[in-house]
Amino acid sequence: MQGILAGLPILSIFFFLFVLKQSSLRSSMLSYIVCLGIVWLSSLFPLSGGEVVHATIKGALICFIVAYVLFFGIFLFHLMNGRGCIEAMAAFISHATHDRLLQVLLLCFGLCPLIESASGFGIGFMVTAPIFLALGFPPLQAALLSFIGLLASSWGALATGTIIGSQLTGMKLAELGAGTALLSTPVFGYFMAAALWLVGGWRAVREKAKELAALFVLFSLSIFLFSKSVSVELAGLLSAVLTTSAGLARIRGKARREGAAYKQHAAAAEGHISILKILSPYLFLTVCILFSRLMPGWPAFLQQHFILHLPSYSYHFALLYSPGFWLCASCLFTILLFRIPRAAVWLALQKTVRQWIPFAVTTTMFISISEMMSASGMHRLLAELGGAAFGALFMLAAPFVGAMGGFLTGSNAGSNAMFIQLQVQTAQHVGLPWRLVAMVQNASSSVSTIACPSRITLGAYLCGIPSRENELLRKTTLLIGGAVVLILIEGTGWLLLSR
Repeated sequence: MQGILAGLPILSIFFFLFVLKQSSLRSSMLSYIVCLGIVWLSSLFPLSGGEVVHATIKGALICFIVAYVLFFGIFLFHLMNGRGCIEAMAAFISHATHDRLLQVLLLCFGLCPLIESASGFGIGFMVTAPIFLALGFPPLQAALLSFIGLLASSWGALATGTIIGSQLTGMKLAELGAGTALLSTPVFGYFMAAALWLVGGWRAVREKAKELAALFVLFSLSIFLFSKSVSVELAGLLSAVLTTSAGLARIRGKARREGAAYKQHAAAAEGHISILKILSPYLFLTVCILFSRLMPGWPAFLQQHFILHLPSYSYHFALLYSPGFWLCASCLFTILLFRIPRAAVWLALQKTVRQWIPFAVTTTMFISISEMMSASGMHRLLAELGGAAFGALFMLAAPFVGAMGGFLTGSNAGSNAMFIQLQVQTAQHVGLPWRLVAMVQNASSSVSTIACPSRITLGAYLCGIPSRENELLRKTTLLIGGAVVLILIEGTGWLLLSR
């Protein structure tokens, strides 16, 4: 009975999402009310009104770390989209080569991760799906390929979900980011091969084996090294830039060998906006964040000024050091560079607020639920029950718990807010390396956000196949299931090697 009551806040999320078919926003608020009822009405997990308020405020403060970044990431996208930059970028790529397999590699592992790393929110998918359709790919195939492009969601919106995981576990961000990158390496190769297979079967995989291997090594190695040694926040963005550059270089080399007029095609695709100008906001953002991390003296300065410090909540947040500040600067840079009129800026701001508020509220509710469960002892009891049920075999369940969170919330930040503390506590209870379990949670959670039901619905409507939504969900879930199994195998392998 105690176990059921302790798990009720999590079970209620399933109920509201899949039985009552409520939105993530409503489900999070209703589940918060359920959790509130338990801690106020039950003597098993009691919390006072002050403790509930404390947990909720702490949830909002932790959410602010993510929301600060995401707001300006979405705003940057709408500013650029309003000036036709995204369309121009798409046209450049689509006209650069007529080789459909190279187009797939460039869009799935260059453009989509680039947009998603800067903006998050699944915007990379929303940008690339219409491009695939315009290139003549079948609608179902276009949707699946665009979903594959979200393969590096752990670094989406400048790694906000991974930052949440780091905050909640006390694990160093670089350690969590680099570990997630290692666990994700087989997944990157799996997705790259799957993208080619979807388009042309095993023949396509064999035909582009060299390009696939080169891009796989470049993307995987760079995202690991950048996460470990430079900046987790920038790792996805920098890796996508390198992969895009390598893909364009490969296309240019092929065009020269075939005698094609690459420059003429690219120039026609760019129209009146050069590709360098289109990419300049992302380059500006990258340079600013690198400067803030690597320039001697600057990291200390930025971490000591304009600090949001609340000792009673164990909360310390450097506003200038956060990627959100530099995204804000990039938005101002974009407005000046493209001379965006005030009316267009206001319209982009309105669109941003409409997208941002549901995310901020949903994530705050999920984190607050997790904080209340932790403070009331629910997490501890669930960890004990999980440890008793699985023992050392809990490592076999950890990837699926993370995957469940990503599938439910469609957000790595939301999933980590709900489950990473529970996973870590269970690992500590059964004597497993909790840092490894945290990495497994982060990796499996992020990859499973792709199959989130709301994202599947959006993909079906965006690609004009609402009647095939169930088919899209089934195929996407199978695709993601393979990735989660790879994470399970690698996590178990790490565990065995460490003993």
